[in-house]
Amino acid sequence: MSITSSFYEENAESLAEQYNALLSTKVHNVWKEYWPSSGNDVLDIGAGSGRDSLWLTTRGCQVIACEPCNKLREIGETLTGNDVHWFDDKLPNLDRISKQGQKFDAILLSAVWMHIPINLRKSAFQALVSLMKSDGIIVISLRHGPFRDRRESCPVSVTELKELASNSNLAVIDVFDGDDMQCRQEVSWQTVVMLNK
Repeated sequence: MSITSSFYEENAESLAEQYNALLSTKVHNVWKEYWPSSGNDVLDIGAGSGRDSLWLTTRGCQVIACEPCNKLREIGETLTGNDVHWFDDKLPNLDRISKQGQKFDAILLSAVWMHIPINLRKSAFQALVSLMKSDGIIVISLRHGPFRDRRESCPVSVTELKELASNSNLAVIDVFDGDDMQCRQEVSWQTVVMLNK
């Protein structure tokens, strides 16, 4: 298990409390015009404590959540109940999700991409694209700024996502800048929305 994975397992309860103290509508307000709506199939990758998955079900979406941290996933399953289908799965391959054969209207990666090693991002992105419906979207939030704990992260950029998107015949249609909801001065966010060309 990686240092980052161990951190999430060991601190799942406190992290879940921290995540769930924030409203999804505020966290994701910057890309509100693209929010999935009733009847949409949504994949929440790195779903953590289930906050966003639960919010998406209140919008009438059918949600599949994947979270590799066992303790966070258990907390999420308790929060969402049977309204969300949970999988122990992760990038770059998303093997269990891929075997379901389902395609999605929206794929959300909230605070996940910085944990994907740079050498695995091409295959991770290809896995995402393979799960999109032809008119679906991918939404990725990028964290800029260091962690002050044991978690490891890699640099992220809109430029990188534009290149990955272009190589997969996708287009970046919007980029939104956002402040850190936990008021950490050294942390900022960008949310990138992509769809097929």
